[in-house]
Amino acid sequence: MNTYLMDPLAPLIIRSGRPFDNQAGADAARFPPPSTLAGALRTAHAGTTGKPFGPDLAKIPVAGPLPVKLDESGKVISLLVPKPADAHYFWNEGKTAAQLVRAAPKPMSENEGMDLPDEPDGLLPVQLAAATVGKPSGGPRWWAWNDLMAFRGGETPSIENLKSNGWAPPEDDLRTHVVIERISQSAEKGKLFQTAGLTFLPCPQAGAPFPEGRISLIGSISGEIGNGVITLGGERRLSAIAPAPGDLWPTMPANLAEDIHRAGGLCLTLLTPALFAGGWHPSLTGKPFGGAGLKLRLRAAALERWLPHSGWDLAQWQPRAGRKMVPAGAVYWFEVLEASDKALRALWLAPVSDHEQDRRDGFGLAWTPPRELTH
Repeated sequence: MNTYLMDPLAPLIIRSGRPFDNQAGADAARFPPPSTLAGALRTAHAGTTGKPFGPDLAKIPVAGPLPVKLDESGKVISLLVPKPADAHYFWNEGKTAAQLVRAAPKPMSENEGMDLPDEPDGLLPVQLAAATVGKPSGGPRWWAWNDLMAFRGGETPSIENLKSNGWAPPEDDLRTHVVIERISQSAEKGKLFQTAGLTFLPCPQAGAPFPEGRISLIGSISGEIGNGVITLGGERRLSAIAPAPGDLWPTMPANLAEDIHRAGGLCLTLLTPALFAGGWHPSLTGKPFGGAGLKLRLRAAALERWLPHSGWDLAQWQPRAGRKMVPAGAVYWFEVLEASDKALRALWLAPVSDHEQDRRDGFGLAWTPPRELTH
């Protein structure tokens, strides 16, 4: 897999696929889903290598996208990952400061009940680890990779560090457009519509330093792409593309399998949205969870509301059926029943969606550190 750095040259337009007519308002700005990146990188790869467009092109594996933070010289500072769903922001009682509160699987107390799905041995509810008095507050939607590792290791990063190390996307770039009549080439009366774009910091001028804290994107593909520009998202917005410096993807620890065996479980965090046939619930019978030498049992889950996903099928020349994505940042706690070292290592930063093509497109890129689970 070759990793590339992409600098959006304009706000990215990513729509959900809902009907778009003169009565529809603008979709809120969205971070590019894996399929958007997959289409852009495969098209660029075909242009670089001369490969024909067809079914074989769609089989090329792609991973990403994820944001990265750059310094003023354009050097990568850190990889950014979505805020995990088991981390919550709350104001203190006087609403003078925000704090990070952890949630974790915990059995119900005596005389308490719940309506969670009836798993073979029951799902544990995910509850706040500390009592809170204040109301929920806002916070950065993207964390630095090191902050996520610290959080999984039991530390509680401060809101200030999360803000300085991470990224809170700015307000949507909202633009109003008009429909042009084909014959007269004038505006059609009443035909106005809006688009909302995800804004990245402006590109620097020639010879000028990069703005401090600039955000770019990374993605990987099993193939080569030449330097230049690609179109990414709606309205054919351009992004500069070049090989990423060094290896930006986290390296798998040498003792990962041993640590998971010792803990008896793992905590799976989605770095990109996932698509499961069972909605929020991953299939545990087929690949990758039901692969050779691996048997897991789901014990708890924390996730936010599903996201709509659709697109345009170029082969059939028609809209794709709408589907529900499990959002990035979702967390699943698994008990390891049977597992070979090879099977556990194969889960590291691997796509875990149910269908093979969704995995090729990069849906469900997962991080699987060891995690003890109290039964």
